[in-house]
Amino acid sequence: MHADHSALQIIAHVCIAFLFLFRGVTAFPQFDEHLKTFEGHGIPFPRLVLSLGLATMLLGGLSVLFDFHAWIGAAMLVLFTVLSNFIYHHFWTMTEPGRRQTHLWIFCNNIGVIGGLLLVVAI
Repeated sequence: MHADHSALQIIAHVCIAFLFLFRGVTAFPQFDEHLKTFEGHGIPFPRLVLSLGLATMLLGGLSVLFDFHAWIGAAMLVLFTVLSNFIYHHFWTMTEPGRRQTHLWIFCNNIGVIGGLLLVVAI
């Protein structure tokens, strides 16, 4: 699986996978809260979309962690991260300065995560 990767590439896979696996597992107890956010944004079939998003985090994270078709898992996580940025971190619509700044930081961090995922796809 990781036989052709350097130690640094393996560490990178583990770090990226950790983010999505940790957030996926910790999101389950907050399912109803996330569901309300989806409903508030008018997302069609919010329960299904949320369930697919959580499944994407877990399956994509496992794929990257174990380097099992990692490029597919990473591509799924890129799409997930782009969509979550627009669903949760739409700083451009927020009026409270502190909240806006926090979500701008998260949005920018997610751009960096997308960059790491694209490297997994490319390699």
